[in-house]
Amino acid sequence: MDDNSSKKREEYWREDVAALREDSIHGSIVLANQALNIIEEYIRRRQYQNRTELLQSLSKLSNSLIRAKPLMALIFNRSQQIIKFIKNIPKENKNIESISEIVLEEIKQLRGRIEKNFKVITRNGAKTVLEHNVILTHSSSSQVEAILKEARRMNRRFRVICTESRPLNEGSGLAFRLAKEGIKTTIIPDADIIRAVQAANYVITGTDRITETTFVNKTGTYAIALAAAEFHKPFYLVGEIDKILLKRTYPVRFGEASSSEITTKKHPNLTVQNLYFEETPIELISKLIVEDGIFELKEFVDRYL
Repeated sequence: MDDNSSKKREEYWREDVAALREDSIHGSIVLANQALNIIEEYIRRRQYQNRTELLQSLSKLSNSLIRAKPLMALIFNRSQQIIKFIKNIPKENKNIESISEIVLEEIKQLRGRIEKNFKVITRNGAKTVLEHNVILTHSSSSQVEAILKEARRMNRRFRVICTESRPLNEGSGLAFRLAKEGIKTTIIPDADIIRAVQAANYVITGTDRITETTFVNKTGTYAIALAAAEFHKPFYLVGEIDKILLKRTYPVRFGEASSSEITTKKHPNLTVQNLYFEETPIELISKLIVEDGIFELKEFVDRYL
């Protein structure tokens, strides 16, 4: 087998990473779990002879996953946690099969912590939903969706406003799923956010990343947050602590999506910009809902940032 064939076999995961990169529908929780699946599968295949080879190859895989979704802090933090865990396995353990089993067990434990955190955040968030509230959300956060469905299971009566969340309209998909759960839901065009904020009791969204000064979410979030501040409506942000990723650790990088999602028309004088994500200043947040509880902004910053 030549060197190119051997490298292709060893880096079989590049197709999986490419699929992850092209996925523009799913949120950070789903995509981070897919990234963890890719790492776990690589550990299981054992295409490495010793700890050094494992760390080198896993670092290459981790870097590829991070570059595929550079705004998603969960992918960065979880992959780095696994690499750090391997480095901390006692040096006396030189048996690569034993090391592999230990790492797979740690990934299993990590999945348990992820599931537990998701459930705790869901319960914490459901506490914010009061009787007859009108709640506005933007894009489609699986954590926000779980919170709203949990509040419905608690027999809370409330109404949700979902933006379409163009260009892929994932907000419309969320609206239909909420409606099927018996939640009164309204879909609005993104341009109608001012009226929606005025009608809402509060805004709640997820996030892909929290930095020292901003949080990253679907484009349009900044405008909604500004409107919420103007009309004195609370803005709640939901996410795991692992979504904190400081800019000094890893810079925020935005990439443009396909222009065809906006228009297929072309002209020499026409430029199309299609940015899915943007940064919103954290000072526009009223409260943050995480696995450790519900925090006012200052308390959260002092504790975690």
